[in-house]
Amino acid sequence: MKHKTTEIVDATTQLYADLQEVAGLISRVLAKFPTETVPQILRPFLGSPRVAFARPSMTGDREITLRLERGLHQVQAQIPDTWLMMHQSELTAAVREIYWGEQEHRARHELIRLGKVIEEHNREAQRHRRKASEARQEYDRLAASIRRRSARKSRAAEGDSDG
Repeated sequence: MKHKTTEIVDATTQLYADLQEVAGLISRVLAKFPTETVPQILRPFLGSPRVAFARPSMTGDREITLRLERGLHQVQAQIPDTWLMMHQSELTAAVREIYWGEQEHRARHELIRLGKVIEEHNREAQRHRRKASEARQEYDRLAASIRRRSARKSRAAEGDSDG
């Protein structure tokens, strides 16, 4: 029985060491990117946190829930259980894939937002062009009317001076 207990303790200690190694690797990968661009799901791993607690998924979604400590702060994070079996290069690639996938998602969102802004500006510009055209037509109409009136007055003044 004592031997079994020792095996369980050793396995638990090894699991925590593996989880700490995973958390440390994720932290090192993320350190290469600007902090403000790190996806929310990976933010708990910023700043070399220490794994304080871990539990397997209760819903069978194959994720491990970690409680990470950074100084006095504790945060929770989930990682796929497959990350424990990955080689460092595979885990690095998986973290980068999440990072770049989030960057692509943000870029697409920004592109859509900018597209809408451009559409709105184009509509405004079209409306301004239409109003400017209407104002030009009104200006031309009034200018022609004034010229006609002025010409009539000139002709009338000439007729008065002739008579």
